[in-house]
Order: sequence, then C-alpha cells, then structure tokens
Amino acid sequence: MVLFGALMISTGCQTTEEKQTARVTAAAQAIGIMRAEPIRPTLPPECREHMGRVIPKLGEKARWTQKRWEYSADQVDAKINRCAQFHDDQTS
Repeated sequence: MVLFGALMISTGCQTTEEKQTARVTAAAQAIGIMRAEPIRPTLPPECREHMGRVIPKLGEKARWTQKRWEYSADQVDAKINRCAQFHDDQTS
C-alpha cells in the first residue's frame, strides 16, 4: 500500500509539472500574440497623391474645361482602383 501511494505521488508530480509547463507555454504564446503588431505594407506613392485641379483658362470654352476635368477624374479613378487592388492583394 505504501508503494502504491509513493507511485501515485511521483506520477502526480510529473503530471503537475507537465501541466504547468503547458500552461506557461500557452501563456507565453498568448502574450506573444497580443504584443505582435501586424506588418503593414507601405502604399505606393501614387496612392497618396491628390487630384490635380482643373482651372478654366482665359478664352477656353466651357466644354474644353469640362473635358479636362473628366480626364483628370478618370485618372484619379484608375489610381484609386490600383490602390484598392494593392490593398486587397496585401490583405488576402
């Protein structure tokens, strides 16, 4: 009976040590995950550029000014699409 009790104590200590090691390892992993910061890729420089202003010129017809504005807006829309695609590629 004494031998059985000694066997249980030594086995119990080993199990407790394994449990403690597992708990410490899990805690270390949780702390590491909490402290980890995501790596954010830098945006291409064009993604930070603003749309150029279209200012009417003296003697220019209104439709020409409108066409220049539409061209500028199309360029900005294309740039926004490229930047959005870049972002989507990085997050997926």
